[in-house]
Amino acid sequence: MKKKDKISIFIKSIFLIIVLFFSFSIYLSIPVLFNYKSIEDIIEKKFYSDFNINLKINGDIKYQLLPKPHLLINGSSLSIGKNSEKVFSIDTDKLKIFLNSINLYPKSNLNFEKFEIQENNFLIKKKDYNILRDYFHKSESKPIYIKKSKIFILDEKDETVVISPLEKIIFITSKKDNFKKLNINGNVFDLNFKSIWKKEFNSRFNSQIEIDFKDPNISIRNRLNYDNTIDLNGSILINFLNKNLEIDYKLRNNKISLKSPDNKNEIKIDTLIELKPFYLSSNIILNKQNFNFLIDELVFSILNLKSYLIGNLNGDLKLSLTNIKHELVSDGYLIFNITEKSVTLNKALFNLSDIGVIESQIKYEVEKDGTVFNSSNTFTIKNNRNFARKFQINFKKVENLNKIYFKIKKI
Repeated sequence: MKKKDKISIFIKSIFLIIVLFFSFSIYLSIPVLFNYKSIEDIIEKKFYSDFNINLKINGDIKYQLLPKPHLLINGSSLSIGKNSEKVFSIDTDKLKIFLNSINLYPKSNLNFEKFEIQENNFLIKKKDYNILRDYFHKSESKPIYIKKSKIFILDEKDETVVISPLEKIIFITSKKDNFKKLNINGNVFDLNFKSIWKKEFNSRFNSQIEIDFKDPNISIRNRLNYDNTIDLNGSILINFLNKNLEIDYKLRNNKISLKSPDNKNEIKIDTLIELKPFYLSSNIILNKQNFNFLIDELVFSILNLKSYLIGNLNGDLKLSLTNIKHELVSDGYLIFNITEKSVTLNKALFNLSDIGVIESQIKYEVEKDGTVFNSSNTFTIKNNRNFARKFQINFKKVENLNKIYFKIKKI
């Protein structure tokens, strides 16, 4: 083949590519000329059919080519549910409905691929919880994307109790693959987290959720078995500071019971929560914990919980300490009272093996050198001979010694 013929074939190929490119671009761009406002009803019905969500278009509709062909609706209302008293609704300024490029034209039947909302605020009230739960559990939908938005959780008085910025939410259902998934990347109480909720497509309410926090590193794995609108049970596994906490839970007759199974985990819990009126009674068993960590970190963190984290929680919390890692202290317990959005330490008691018992009053105070630990202690001696042996004291000098009072202060 001559060189001239080769050049000719190359030029023809380039020309063909250019023609195809412009033809495809024109095909994608022609919908810009269509008046989508004239088929508003068709779009709303198709939206409900694909996403099981009611759409009310309030503003204009524009076709945009990039990043993928989609309809941009400037002003719309979305609602879940048909009964006016049981509807969760939101308003959004910019709703993007992405189109299948094969069916771009209204006359050839619109085919939606997904919809996306960005930079929107979602107000969720108590009455909305069941509506959203039923939607995620029961509905079949094409993919839903929510990006760079915020969720506001409201109480019965419509006052905001939680604000959670969200980087991304994705809801996907697949009847073919038999699953539903809800992925969330966001932040709550200044903690970044990722979560995934999933369930088998045809199961009623049985599901599982995985939540991972960063700084501190906490992971939560929860399995939920839900039989009806009243009772539920499940299990949850929490990993915190490389420690596992496993809990079986039940909700029945307005009471929640949380109890760890019999295993070798170093953290166990036994809790009963009354819902009407709300009251918490909890015993957390900590095994083989470092004594300095308990005093410097754990107790300090509990006593300094922010009021918005405590909320309307009321009750008693007991930390039962076993096999403490300390030269003298073997075990003990601390009892906290939670009320009026604050936590107080009512009692702290530590056993010194077969020597005696120390009862402490503990406070953390801010001074110029930083946060200072203060404790006033009463040491009740139960075995004077063991006391003398442990502290290398002549037994006769402490034979009649019953109590020692002392204070400890440290930064």
